[in-house]
Amino acid sequence: MRDDDDRFNGPLPRAMARLARLSTIVASLGGLACLALVVLLDGAARHADLRLVPLYVPVLCITCWGLGRWWAILFAIVAAFVALLPDVLVSSSPLSVATATNALVRTATYIFLALIITAYRRAYDAADHRAMYDGLTGVLNKVPFEAAAARHLAAARRARQSLLVACVDLDGFKEINAIHGHSAGDGALRSFAREAMSAIRGSDLVGRLGGDEFGFLLSASPGHGSEALVHGLHERLTTMLAKTGLPLSCSMGALIVSPRATLSEAELLNRADRLMRKAKADGNGRVLTEPVEGPRG
Repeated sequence: MRDDDDRFNGPLPRAMARLARLSTIVASLGGLACLALVVLLDGAARHADLRLVPLYVPVLCITCWGLGRWWAILFAIVAAFVALLPDVLVSSSPLSVATATNALVRTATYIFLALIITAYRRAYDAADHRAMYDGLTGVLNKVPFEAAAARHLAAARRARQSLLVACVDLDGFKEINAIHGHSAGDGALRSFAREAMSAIRGSDLVGRLGGDEFGFLLSASPGHGSEALVHGLHERLTTMLAKTGLPLSCSMGALIVSPRATLSEAELLNRADRLMRKAKADGNGRVLTEPVEGPRG
């Protein structure tokens, strides 16, 4: 969920997150426009014996943040030569050896900066992915899932759209780890997560809430259609677990949430979790549903 800027604290991290989403074309054109502006300002300032050379560096760094390594190197070379324009425009003599040497030094320095920025961007992307997605299963981690669920819930209420909020727990998972080892348990979790992600639509959510418990948030229609969706999802996940050859099933607690409901995403998830535990207590492999209505009027 790349649109979740709430997890970034402070204006600079949020700005970096937004810049990271820019396309190569937009970042390049924006950088070139900024370079042109700096060239004009630098050229005008030199008539007053002022130098604005340091301004090229932040333009280079900000632009390279939005580019891949080779595009960033190309932009660094362009920026280095563009930065020479004010010197050429105010000079009446032909290019000297000193000017050529300065150009080469500036180009090497700009390329070095571009490589640093793009290396840090790759590390940033990797850390961002680890924060967003569970490393074992590939689904959302708990905190990003809850944040995304809050946004989906608010949007559904504005659109007067019903939602399904469900918690699913794997029955017998601890015994699998104890008897067959953690590698078997990890494989079961990965298979479960793949099936869960293939079973939902692109606008729906699935996240790992911890251990062998997963959360779902799906768009739904009120009435029997939602019941059928819940039981269809549970049946599909149960069938997948049976194919692993391990004695696994899953218990599910699902809430059919009216757009009039006023509970927060945290309250809905807690309620779905309690319903799931009740289903588990009634016997493995069960699913319970419950409507959540709001005040009428």
